[in-house]
Amino acid sequence: MEQYSLSHKLAIPDALIAATALVSDLELYTLNTKDFRFIANIRLYNL
Repeated sequence: MEQYSLSHKLAIPDALIAATALVSDLELYTLNTKDFRFIANIRLYNL
Protein backbone atom coordinates (compact mmCIF):
# COMPACT_ATOMS: atom_id res chain seq x y z
CA MET A 1 0.00 0.00 0.00
CA GLU A 2 2.70 2.43 1.00
CA GLN A 3 4.69 1.93 -2.18
CA TYR A 4 1.86 1.90 -4.75
CA SER A 5 -1.13 3.79 -3.32
CA LEU A 6 -0.17 7.21 -4.69
CA SER A 7 1.74 6.28 -7.84
CA HIS A 8 -0.65 3.61 -9.14
CA LYS A 9 -3.80 4.36 -7.10
CA LEU A 10 -3.75 0.93 -5.47
CA ALA A 11 -6.87 0.50 -3.35
CA ILE A 12 -7.05 -1.47 -0.10
CA PRO A 13 -9.12 -4.37 -1.55
CA ASP A 14 -6.67 -4.82 -4.45
CA ALA A 15 -3.72 -4.62 -2.05
CA LEU A 16 -5.23 -7.36 0.12
CA ILE A 17 -5.86 -9.57 -2.91
CA ALA A 18 -2.30 -9.08 -4.17
CA ALA A 19 -0.80 -9.67 -0.72
CA THR A 20 -2.76 -12.90 -0.35
CA ALA A 21 -1.54 -14.15 -3.74
CA LEU A 22 2.07 -13.23 -2.91
CA VAL A 23 2.11 -14.74 0.59
CA SER A 24 0.35 -17.91 -0.58
CA ASP A 25 2.63 -18.18 -3.63
CA LEU A 26 -0.34 -18.41 -5.99
CA GLU A 27 -1.04 -17.08 -9.45
CA LEU A 28 -3.61 -14.30 -9.40
CA TYR A 29 -6.56 -14.89 -11.72
CA THR A 30 -8.12 -11.59 -12.77
CA LEU A 31 -9.52 -9.97 -15.88
CA ASN A 32 -8.30 -6.62 -14.57
CA THR A 33 -4.54 -7.10 -14.88
CA LYS A 34 -3.80 -3.37 -15.08
CA ASP A 35 -4.48 -3.09 -11.34
CA PHE A 36 -1.80 -5.65 -10.47
CA ARG A 37 0.90 -5.86 -13.17
CA PHE A 38 3.11 -3.20 -11.55
CA ILE A 39 3.48 -5.21 -8.31
CA ALA A 40 6.87 -6.87 -8.02
CA ASN A 41 6.93 -10.69 -8.00
CA ILE A 42 3.19 -11.06 -8.63
CA ARG A 43 2.31 -13.91 -10.95
CA LEU A 44 -0.76 -13.25 -13.06
CA TYR A 45 -2.67 -16.17 -14.55
CA ASN A 46 -2.50 -16.20 -18.36
CA LEU A 47 -5.79 -16.98 -20.08
